[in-house]
Amino acid sequence: MFTHETHKRVRYAETDKMGYLYYGHYPYLYEIGRTEMLRALGFTYRDMEDEHGIIMPVMSLNIRYVRPAYYDTLLTLKTTLRKMPTDIITFHTDTFNEQGELTCGGSVKLCFVNQKTNETVQAPDYLKTALKPYFMG
Repeated sequence: MFTHETHKRVRYAETDKMGYLYYGHYPYLYEIGRTEMLRALGFTYRDMEDEHGIIMPVMSLNIRYVRPAYYDTLLTLKTTLRKMPTDIITFHTDTFNEQGELTCGGSVKLCFVNQKTNETVQAPDYLKTALKPYFMG
């Protein structure tokens, strides 16, 4: 299992009339979590696309709202890969407020697609190599 944490502050423009982080913004948080996780492993989405010809379209998104996040709250985004990727990869992301309380949890399932052929492929070897130490044992 591999887990990565990053932070994101709720901006005023991201809140609704009640002062809550608007529910439709949570997928953006999940994207921040997974892009920063990949960056921590040593590569970026851009590298995957430009250098390796791999794109990762979203197949499904699940969100469970627990409690509101408010304007100016510094959220911790905890993103976890529970399984080694195959032809799909599922990122599980929990968001926590400054008191450490869960505000939202969810998952995003993506597949790997060859940009030239538009066909699904297995997870690239460089990704599996980077993740292997976290899934041994």
